[in-house]
Amino acid sequence: MKFIALGKYTPAALGGFVQNPDDDRVSAVSAMVEKAGGKVVELHFLRGEYDVAVITEAPDFEAAAAIKLLVISSGAMEKLDMVEIIDMNSIAHKANAMTGAYRKPGS
Repeated sequence: MKFIALGKYTPAALGGFVQNPDDDRVSAVSAMVEKAGGKVVELHFLRGEYDVAVITEAPDFEAAAAIKLLVISSGAMEKLDMVEIIDMNSIAHKANAMTGAYRKPGS
């Protein structure tokens, strides 16, 4: 499973970058994700509403949720949104196969 994490650092975490501008966040994040059984595909720092975007592969939803729980509980992020990358064509094929099997309320 692939996930995209969009994070906004806390002021204290941003202060950590100022104190140590050479801090290798790719290695730190990769080590955590690998411990959960996954891998970091890409990590990018951003300008805008979010400070960082990380694309990861994780073995299951629970691993991705555990990563989010650990990062949020560390106090490094004030906001961390995670979304799963999906195969829309596969989903549409399944929906197509179910056509006619659902009746909307009141009909």
